[in-house]
Amino acid sequence: MTRAMAVVIATLCTGLAACATTENEVPPFHKVLAETIGQNGRACVRHSDIRGYGVLDHEVISIDGRRSYYLATVMPGCNALDTSPSALFEERFSEVCGGGMHKVYAGGDHCTIRQMFEFENREAAFEAHRQAVERYDALRSGEESVED
Repeated sequence: MTRAMAVVIATLCTGLAACATTENEVPPFHKVLAETIGQNGRACVRHSDIRGYGVLDHEVISIDGRRSYYLATVMPGCNALDTSPSALFEERFSEVCGGGMHKVYAGGDHCTIRQMFEFENREAAFEAHRQAVERYDALRSGEESVED
């Protein structure tokens, strides 16, 4: 009976290993967004230029700057962002930048800003986000491969 049990366990472990190491794993949304936009994610906005913000799908923050519009991604663990009625952007040297050095405080969470992307206007920012969501959904459903 122990030999049969060992064969069953080995078969189950092989099956689990095959599931865990899929060839075309879907990258996280922040990487798909960066690839879609084609920027390095290290844009900065002057703290005094921030006129408002909103939260889009996949924990992306839209920021209305005085001269430009911005999209920012945050590190994992930022749970209260979309339910908080207000947010406070941490500044250093009067700017808020992508690259993991700045935070946004919302609903008791300290959310580290991973990336920030700059756009000419709100329409361009929202269109880039829409395209990234479509690409991410296609990757998740298998309609597009990671190499495309």
